Amino acid sequence: MIELYSINPDEQLMLVRDSHWQRDIVRGSLDINVAKYLQLFQPDWLVSEGLVSETASGRGMVYFFEAMDEKCVLRHYFRGGMVAKLTDDNFVFTGIQQTRPYRELSMLCKLFNAGLNVPKPLAAKVQRRGLSYSADIITGAIEESQELHQLLMQTSLDKPIWLEIGKTIKLLHNAQVCHTDLNVKNLLLQANMNSKELDKIGMTKVFILDFDGCKERKGENWKIENLARFRRSLDKQCNKQDQYFFSEENWHWFTQGYQSA
Repeated sequence: MIELYSINPDEQLMLVRDSHWQRDIVRGSLDINVAKYLQLFQPDWLVSEGLVSETASGRGMVYFFEAMDEKCVLRHYFRGGMVAKLTDDNFVFTGIQQTRPYRELSMLCKLFNAGLNVPKPLAAKVQRRGLSYSADIITGAIEESQELHQLLMQTSLDKPIWLEIGKTIKLLHNAQVCHTDLNVKNLLLQANMNSKELDKIGMTKVFILDFDGCKERKGENWKIENLARFRRSLDKQCNKQDQYFFSEENWHWFTQGYQSA
């Protein structure tokens, strides 16, 4: 599912097997082609070449750019919580298949190939430093989309949208995948953001982001807690924001959508 390439033993490039990027890299000089793709992980180079169309901040800067016939998002891996105060982007290396980008790319491949609304997996890079590593991932951009959190700060969303949100999360759970950070900021709505367009069934696609650390799990009980986590993120923003368009009726619609899938 994932092919590995390197120019030196401390830097490894990951590409999705049989993708057009992977097919391109094996044509001609492998070293030259690997170096060409590794440039895509260098924000300064992307900016100097005029490829960056947009940036966004969160846990580090995210870069939106277009290259190799793909509209892309570059994200660096950072630690969260108390550990981040000691080392913000270094992780213990225990094997390439155990690295965060390898696991995330593999998960995205599984879900993307199954037809779920997730970012297209493209590439990742691991940089070894002794017993530790840092990493970056490139995924496909979700065009003409807006974060659910940003929308709820602006306007109320009608029933068809909440139904679609519920269905999308249920499809993820049907695949037995637990999203470890399921929250209102990790959902994108793709549509014309005109409210009349959003209200039309079939006009809105819901995408789930950030599969770092997500795992396949057996059974059903964890799904209840996963939904509770999503609900807590909505309640948290309701309490935090001066204005937030979320109600019990919205949650009822969400639950209906979840149960229908």
